[in-house]
Amino acid sequence: MANVALPSTQKAIQYTKFGNPSDVLELNSSAPVPTPGPNEVIIKVHAAALNPVDWKLMKGGVTNFLLPSVMTPGLDVAGTIVAAGTKVLQEHPTNSSNARVPPFKVGDEVLAFLHFKYSGGALKEYTNVDVSLIAHKPASLSFEEAAAWPLVSITDWEALVIRGKIQKGHKVLINGASGGCGTTAVQLAKAFGAHVVGVCSTRNVEFVKQLGADEVVDYTKTKVWEQFTNQDFDIVYDTASSGAELWQNEAKLLKRDGVYVSISESENTMSSFKDFIGTGASLAARKVLSFFHSGPSVYLFTAFPSGALLRQVVEKLMEGDGDKRHSRPVIDSVHEFTLDGVHKAFEQSKSRRARGKIVVKIV
Repeated sequence: MANVALPSTQKAIQYTKFGNPSDVLELNSSAPVPTPGPNEVIIKVHAAALNPVDWKLMKGGVTNFLLPSVMTPGLDVAGTIVAAGTKVLQEHPTNSSNARVPPFKVGDEVLAFLHFKYSGGALKEYTNVDVSLIAHKPASLSFEEAAAWPLVSITDWEALVIRGKIQKGHKVLINGASGGCGTTAVQLAKAFGAHVVGVCSTRNVEFVKQLGADEVVDYTKTKVWEQFTNQDFDIVYDTASSGAELWQNEAKLLKRDGVYVSISESENTMSSFKDFIGTGASLAARKVLSFFHSGPSVYLFTAFPSGALLRQVVEKLMEGDGDKRHSRPVIDSVHEFTLDGVHKAFEQSKSRRARGKIVVKIV
């Protein structure tokens, strides 16, 4: 199918200075529609999802020099391919035998984890993305559901599969089990046949059980390291900024050859070089201690876009059929694509009370 004729301008949420979302975000009704580079596709965006990294980047700090002068927030996107670059059309025909990047064509429904260094962004009507970063949208998922998965699913895959080397029968502790990463992590761990213990607040206990957790700890009533004291876990996965307190008690929780993975230190980690260096020093100290004491492996990492990983994890999460399927994207709320709607979406994200992902419906 040939490229669709596109308008010259579009609506886009943008910011040109750093600060709180309510202070710096603007709606540009005449932003230019991108032209695809040779290896890119243009996606007509139907839904975008927010992540804490969106408003953390908006604060400025260590990553200032990496960001474009005009930035559109949003790294999770789902939509329809409406145009493709010359190399995409040449190298990825319908019957392409390229095993690394499957064939994509105009009209395909896709999802993607965008790269924060580029000006594409998800909160706009059309966005450009390298074809290597996209995956086909499962037909049974809505665009809102599909937008909820890219960043968190890749992050959870790296945490549990690549770093944690999860196996059937492993016992896995997931802190922050009701959040964006946590809800997917619970379901992914169950897809691998693990025994999952989720940690959340009182209001989310039954919800986390419904996701598939075998046991749930209400952190408002019980410290998880007081309930589990016999080095029960193969993996401890912290998605909820518990940081030092959870780590200080890892000896009670983790097996000697276990793995401790954190993706969420202080929200100010990237705000200044001082905070960044402090976080790095803390991680280095943990790694040194674990080495000399032959203790658990320690990882703190930030996920980056990968179409190969996205396709792999979506396939795993979609295994099964109907009620037997391992997982479903969890959506906290869906907001309108207006400046006020986006402000409300960011307010919900910053509250850290979201149950699953926060989505903005574009068209």
